[in-house]
Amino acid sequence: MAIARTVDRRLFFVLDRTFLQIAQAADMALSEGSGVGRAQAAVLVYLGYHDGCTLTELSEGTGRRNAAITGLVDRMEAAALITRKQSYGDRRQRTVHLTDKGWTVREAVMEDFRDFNTQLTKGLTEAETAAVMKFLSQSVGNVQKKNVSK
Repeated sequence: MAIARTVDRRLFFVLDRTFLQIAQAADMALSEGSGVGRAQAAVLVYLGYHDGCTLTELSEGTGRRNAAITGLVDRMEAAALITRKQSYGDRRQRTVHLTDKGWTVREAVMEDFRDFNTQLTKGLTEAETAAVMKFLSQSVGNVQKKNVSK
């Protein structure tokens, strides 16, 4: 007979609760700083490294579904943070670019995240932070359907 553990000891529930608390704190830090939400911040950061990507690439790069990205990009375009242009290689595709305002807000987001990451890793050594990063990266691969052993 298996011994029942409290919910607090189950890794998924601890991760889920921790994510929610950290996400709320990140939302607060972003709203007090750059004034954008986490989803828009993720797009701004990604485009800073991949300006001119397609919507599909943006979706994959930020971990959001295509349908969610379309609405998000619509709102960000209306706020003059990004612009869409017709792709040079494929007239059916459109690419996404930061505007001057988008680059400015991205810099504020990057500062917000630098401060937040410093606060988040307070009390951890570099080795401990690296171990957390390794665990988080590896655990995603461990649970993706294509990697699950039967």
